[in-house]
Amino acid sequence: MSQVLLEKILEPLSRHYAERQVVEVRTKAPGKLIVERRDLDNRIAEVDEPDLTLHRIKTICRALANMKGLEFDPTAKPQLSTILPGGHRFECLIGNSVVSGLSLAIRCKHPHQITLEDMGLNAEMIGYLKTALDQQRNIAISGSTNTGKTTLLNNLLYYLPNDRRVVSAEDTPELEVGRFFNGVSLLAARDTAQGAGQRTWQQLYDHKMRISPDNILFGEISTQNAFAALNVLNTGARGWMCTVHAESAELVPARFQENINAAGQTLPDAEGFMRRLVDLVIHIRRDPRGQRAISEIYEMKNGRYVWRGGQAVCDEAA
Repeated sequence: MSQVLLEKILEPLSRHYAERQVVEVRTKAPGKLIVERRDLDNRIAEVDEPDLTLHRIKTICRALANMKGLEFDPTAKPQLSTILPGGHRFECLIGNSVVSGLSLAIRCKHPHQITLEDMGLNAEMIGYLKTALDQQRNIAISGSTNTGKTTLLNNLLYYLPNDRRVVSAEDTPELEVGRFFNGVSLLAARDTAQGAGQRTWQQLYDHKMRISPDNILFGEISTQNAFAALNVLNTGARGWMCTVHAESAELVPARFQENINAAGQTLPDAEGFMRRLVDLVIHIRRDPRGQRAISEIYEMKNGRYVWRGGQAVCDEAA
């Protein structure tokens, strides 16, 4: 399919997600869209989009799947996770698994520099994180969905030198590693049954450990990659970083354990394992108005917070 034809097919969505101030576009019914913007006074609006029929949505999914070498079928394979032109993350589920018959969301990726200051840190804590990066500390970034975990990780990457051997692995390419001329970005199959020539997380783990990384990055931790991510830690790797859904910094090991158990894999003491090997957990929250801030920085090995509730913490035990 030509790029021009794909752009034409995407128009009922792209006319909304292409706006630079749009953060996310979502819907649960044909002909209607929910558009979320950065503008805190006009953040969420429902808009009519008559061209977005269910037939059009299925056509969009088929076109994107064909372009990316993925599988989509409204009955047999009704879910599609991929990236749109421009780097926007596309997630769609159609059929009986959704009460309304449709769940679609596009997480937009527009140039919008958010600094660590914007996330609530002072100069002292920014210096603390820079030192941690210089020392190749192992760092997990935690938070709920849509809190800005990947944005924060990309922000931290700006402090690494261009010649750092950064190796990333994701199932959806969102980490900004292109400027590391000595680095490489790996892409895992989101579904082990699909993907044109894509490798599994375990296969990528084997490859990673043979290519001399300085920093090893994992995209969002899930049932598919939690075990592989901890395997990397157990090799003595430094500069390990990941993002993970969790309610607080201290609950990150429990979240890893849940993912490993759900995958049917065995690691009886993920918490003890992580407390010995992970240096820092940085937790980010999003308030009801959509503003994001780093709420916790937790030294996991030492069992203490150094940042909590918007201020530095001195010698507080967990």
